Amino acid sequence: PCLTVCCFLRGMEMNEFRYLLDRFWVTRAENKELYFSVKRALPCYRRLINEQLGWNLIVNESVVKLEKVPPKAMSWMGIQEFQESLDYCLLCGTLLFLSDLDDGEQFLLSSLTEALEALLAELQPMDWTRFSHRKSLVRVLRYAQQTGLLLVYDGVSEAFGNDQTQEVLYENTGLSRHFPVHFGRDIMHCNSIEDFEAFAWEGEDAERGRQRTQRVYRQLTLAPALYWSEQDHSDYDYVKNQRAWLNRYLGEAMGGELHVHKNGAFFVLDAEHRFGAVHPRDSAISDAALLLCAQLRDQITAGIYPRGADDTVFLTRREFQREMMQCHTQYAAGWGRRLRELSLDKLAQELISYLSGWMILEPQAEGFLLYPAVGKWIGHYPARYQDRVGEEAEDEPLEDA
Repeated sequence: PCLTVCCFLRGMEMNEFRYLLDRFWVTRAENKELYFSVKRALPCYRRLINEQLGWNLIVNESVVKLEKVPPKAMSWMGIQEFQESLDYCLLCGTLLFLSDLDDGEQFLLSSLTEALEALLAELQPMDWTRFSHRKSLVRVLRYAQQTGLLLVYDGVSEAFGNDQTQEVLYENTGLSRHFPVHFGRDIMHCNSIEDFEAFAWEGEDAERGRQRTQRVYRQLTLAPALYWSEQDHSDYDYVKNQRAWLNRYLGEAMGGELHVHKNGAFFVLDAEHRFGAVHPRDSAISDAALLLCAQLRDQITAGIYPRGADDTVFLTRREFQREMMQCHTQYAAGWGRRLRELSLDKLAQELISYLSGWMILEPQAEGFLLYPAVGKWIGHYPARYQDRVGEEAEDEPLEDA
């Protein structure tokens, strides 16, 4: 009977595992049907989570949560609704406040603000007469509501942004105790992101081998690419030797195919199995990025910009600006109005942010380091586009390569 259940669930495994990847957690209160569906499918993906990924899986009567700890922190992994470090400080203070309450216990916003003043007195003194401090707390409260940490019974959180005397009645759901990541070791000595990332290198050789496995699986699961250099080939050796198993396990869980190149590996989702944020997507900035990458690839292939031993290319800021201007001149007629009307400086900011988020380039002090993905993810308009200008060209679809 157990074997029959597992075989039946195998077809569900991909969807259920993707639900956990795509969400912070799955709660019974928010989606009862999905909650039980994910729980039923646990036998099919528990081994992948425990052995290959090495992540904690929290399962209880109220929530199923996969603690998706990345091997290396990246800017896009933060809470997208937050805008400054104060938001994170207030979130931590809110979690501490909620931890002292019983499940279902109600509290007023004024009680929370008083507690936050005391909790953050030494780290970040709070002044609720300041608009920026109130708006920061509003962002935290809005996020807490969205994730199910608390419920609003009376009032509107956003009103506090305009008036510090506004009162709101909340209820603690009890989910706050499951919000922090459980590292399974003492983290009191950690003072930076790098200290947490160093966990992946602690222990004896056997332990490091297991950590390398988990590091590779985590990077391919969470990040757009896994790169390696001539100086550090351990990840490459693992990917090369375990390529078939990597492709099988990740393919069964997420739906896609492992692409391995000289200096990098990418797990590419199937078109019908895409979920979460994807590149390329149906947006003007994605089109502009593909066109710019195609142009850069042509320039690199022609020898205009030399490649390093690890297939990276360095461009000065002036060189990048020149390439972007050329791309704009040649293709902007086919972009949407908003992107077309941006100043070159604003366009550069958006392109740099987009490309760096997808591990295609890395901004540095003197310029930009282009990663091998520049030559992999490219796009171009059909040849007939050259004969079309203005608004007619906007309807021409971009061809990806």
